[in-house]
Amino acid sequence: MTDFWKVHALSLATTLGVAYILCAIFDALFPPFGLLAALAPASPWPISGSLLAFLAGFVLFTAAGFVLGALYGIAKGFWSKRLR
Repeated sequence: MTDFWKVHALSLATTLGVAYILCAIFDALFPPFGLLAALAPASPWPISGSLLAFLAGFVLFTAAGFVLGALYGIAKGFWSKRLR
């Protein structure tokens, strides 16, 4: 039960990674209308436009998923404790 946050981190990282791939496919099919095209100017790293940008964006979104999932799992574990 101590590794409960890892389940949340892995599931959220997987979800964000798949979401990034779907957004990248949408951006490739409809270039001016994609979510990544809108996020690209605000990103410190390239996240759309080339293979290197795709890999950088995928790693960035997956790492963000792990961080958010770990925070969610830790917070859920903290707030779900019962007072005695």
